[in-house]
Amino acid sequence: MKIKELRITDFKGIKEAEYKFGKITKIMAMNGIGKTSIATAWYWLWSDKDYELHSNPNVRPYNVEECIPKVEAVLDINGIETMVSKQQKRAVSKPDARGISKVTLTNTYEINSVPKTERDFRSYLEEMGINFDKFLPLSHPDVFTSQKVNDMRKVLFEMVESKSDKEVATLTEGCAEVAALLDKYKFNEIEAMHKASRKKAEEQVKAIPNQIIGLEKAKVGYDVAELELQSNCLREQISEKQSLIENGNSASEKYKKASTELLKVQFEINDINRKACEELYLERKKYQDVADAADMGFDSAERKHKMAIMDIEKLKSNIDRNETERKKLVKKYQDAVATEFDDSRWVFDEESTICPNCGQTYPEDHIDQIRVDFHHKKEDAKKKFQIETQSQIEVISSMGMELKNTIERDTKTIKDIELEIEQYKTEKIQFNGQKTKALEKLSTLQNDPDLSDNQEYEVLCLKLHSMEEALKAMESGADYSNVIKAEIRQLKEELEIVQAQISKASNNVDIDEQIIALQQKQREYEQAKADSEKILYQLSLVSKKKNELLVGEINSKFTVVRWELFAYQKNGEYKECCIPLVDGKRFGESTNTGREIIAELDICDSLQKFFGISLPVFLDRAESINDDRIPNMDCQLVLLKVTEDPVLRMEVA
Repeated sequence: MKIKELRITDFKGIKEAEYKFGKITKIMAMNGIGKTSIATAWYWLWSDKDYELHSNPNVRPYNVEECIPKVEAVLDINGIETMVSKQQKRAVSKPDARGISKVTLTNTYEINSVPKTERDFRSYLEEMGINFDKFLPLSHPDVFTSQKVNDMRKVLFEMVESKSDKEVATLTEGCAEVAALLDKYKFNEIEAMHKASRKKAEEQVKAIPNQIIGLEKAKVGYDVAELELQSNCLREQISEKQSLIENGNSASEKYKKASTELLKVQFEINDINRKACEELYLERKKYQDVADAADMGFDSAERKHKMAIMDIEKLKSNIDRNETERKKLVKKYQDAVATEFDDSRWVFDEESTICPNCGQTYPEDHIDQIRVDFHHKKEDAKKKFQIETQSQIEVISSMGMELKNTIERDTKTIKDIELEIEQYKTEKIQFNGQKTKALEKLSTLQNDPDLSDNQEYEVLCLKLHSMEEALKAMESGADYSNVIKAEIRQLKEELEIVQAQISKASNNVDIDEQIIALQQKQREYEQAKADSEKILYQLSLVSKKKNELLVGEINSKFTVVRWELFAYQKNGEYKECCIPLVDGKRFGESTNTGREIIAELDICDSLQKFFGISLPVFLDRAESINDDRIPNMDCQLVLLKVTEDPVLRMEVA
């Protein structure tokens, strides 16, 4: 495919332009003149990308909304002249509830002036031999080397007669296990399985020693025979203590009965105190409710007071605004009344008495009729002016009266509100007085009831005191029983601890069995790790062998570039890669820009030759290489060069 002509309309900084192309085309100008925009137009036509490879770029001119960017190309495809075009339309929806409008950009296509959908556009051109998947890597110098390593390797391996992984494994010494696995699985499946197996084995080999340490810590060093003796001794002591409790049961029963009688008297005293507290609470609540109601009334009056002040300020603001507007209307009214009909604009034109066709003066009777018609038009204009002026005066007068009424109404409302404010002030004073009286009354009441004059309460208190003294004399028997019970509880707790220690000591055997099982698993995982590492090592040998077999054949397809397809890391491990070399150096490592550009062109040229595809190549930064160093390529080459030219200049060869 070759470009014969490129027409660009409303595209980025290009308003409308037409460019013709040859085998080698140089586009030259200073920076910012539009060289890259031409390249962007070409790649946008085919891939929705700009020259920098940004997807869906903004191709519309800056600050221009109503336009349709369009790129049209006249091409030579296998000797057939074909015209293709692409344009972009912009639609703005109505604002939604939030006032936001949605902008939609739609691309449309044509081939030989026949509209096409994007799918039909691509399908039509693919039938003519255009490969859209390989278009960018084969026509843009920056695309191929910016791809992922695996994607580049995949394309490069298409350029040679490949051998299957099984064939390569058979040819590689010491890779019999991998060769056998390749009968059932693919290379990457084997690699993924054994990487996962190695990772799991490494995790378990690392985790199991910690598990064994935890089990060792769980073991106890108790003497089971000694613990059994302690257990029997504690049981005997508990039995002896229980026999002593029977002696204290009688004293305990008397103590319980006296305690019950004492509680009854205590309940009676508490009931009298409770009733007195309720009466005092109701009395305090009565005055507190009055104070709270007065407080709420004061708050309500205060809010109304503030709202009334705000209303007055708002009305005064309205009055000031309306007074200003009314003064403007008075000025308009005065101007309208003073306006008079302008007779100077109605002067009879003597040229109207001359025929525009023959240039002779009309007859006298015809001239008189023209003067009469002019007079009637003047009178009609004067009447119309008077009617319009009178109508304007009436409208101004009506608006002035309406403003006057509004001002008077707002002034009256202010006076009414001022009367309400005085009422709110009076209410606040009243509520403050009510609250003060209630709080003064509340302060005279005690917080706790005074039962000093209650004879029943005093009698019960004396009775309670005597019963408490009598109960103290009986506590010796009950206390003895409680002390014995406490000692029994202590002995039982000690017995439970000893029995728990005996149980833990018996678990040592189970723990030893678990440790032996974990040690066996550790050995199995270490073996699994070694087996996976062996398979992974064999896979690396197969990969290396495959690369060694293919790298020479791949490099023979290129003139300038050589490819490094595998490398050894610092830790000695073999790793697949895909690195372009120029003069034995990697891109960016002591290679000059011009040499790298020549290498990128070599990649495009070599790939196009191998795949039998010829596509135009656009090269930016062409000023970095001399004209005599530009490689001889079979495809069409477009060079974008920065020069001192203030206007875009093209040279076509």
